[in-house]
Amino acid sequence: MKKAVVAGFLRKFKRIAMERGIDIVPRRKNMEDLAKLGLTRRNCFQEILSLSPTDYIGRPKPDKDKPGQVWEFGKTITGMEIYIKLKIAGRGQFQIAKCLSFHLAEHVLCFPLKRTRKEVSGNEENLPKLRKRKRSRSH
Repeated sequence: MKKAVVAGFLRKFKRIAMERGIDIVPRRKNMEDLAKLGLTRRNCFQEILSLSPTDYIGRPKPDKDKPGQVWEFGKTITGMEIYIKLKIAGRGQFQIAKCLSFHLAEHVLCFPLKRTRKEVSGNEENLPKLRKRKRSRSH
């Protein structure tokens, strides 16, 4: 996915959001995780408006429930990775900005449009060594 395409979606989504607000779907998971993070719906709105193309994590996919596409983003908030799923939906003659998901990520997120420090510096020796995550065992 090209950065310009993602930027175009975000521009349109944010314009609609500024005109009409964001319809944050009150799914249990969204509301519980907002509470865990100490975030309000207003904080959620602000975090969504601050998204950039480098926060993109997945190509647009067809919405399972209604016509249209959903776009996936991720963001680190209070040290936690957050999964964000957005959609521009039709409501009558108008378009609305919808947030279908805003919750703790269930897996490690990959950001294909973020440049790594290696790409920026061109020198692998300047990168810190990555540590493997220890997996906890369920008993």
